[in-house]
Amino acid sequence: MPHLVIELTENIRLNCSQEELLDEANAALLATGHFQEPDIKSRCVTLEVYRQGTDVADRAFVHATLSVLDGRDQATRRQLGQTVCDALSEQVRAGEGQSVQISVNVVEMERAIYAKTIIGQ
Repeated sequence: MPHLVIELTENIRLNCSQEELLDEANAALLATGHFQEPDIKSRCVTLEVYRQGTDVADRAFVHATLSVLDGRDQATRRQLGQTVCDALSEQVRAGEGQSVQISVNVVEMERAIYAKTIIGQ
């Protein structure tokens, strides 16, 4: 735990590769002190089919969902979401005339029903 899923529209412009974006996000989450390094799991999903509003405009978005085990207070969850948002914002740039929205949602997974097994070292 946690699980971080970053969805990016196919027209997004990054200052780095998607792999490096995940490295930056993972490092930011580790730096919060809330997670152990091997427990941070992240992935990028590029959206080829998407809509943003109804107007025909050059728009792009990044939306991240951070799933954490329950038990953290609202202020901590808000801080974790802002940490991810800041890490993503540093690596996203808008093209000329383009609008980019970056959002993060932190969701709680119920500890009582979450299952995890580790195989090997």
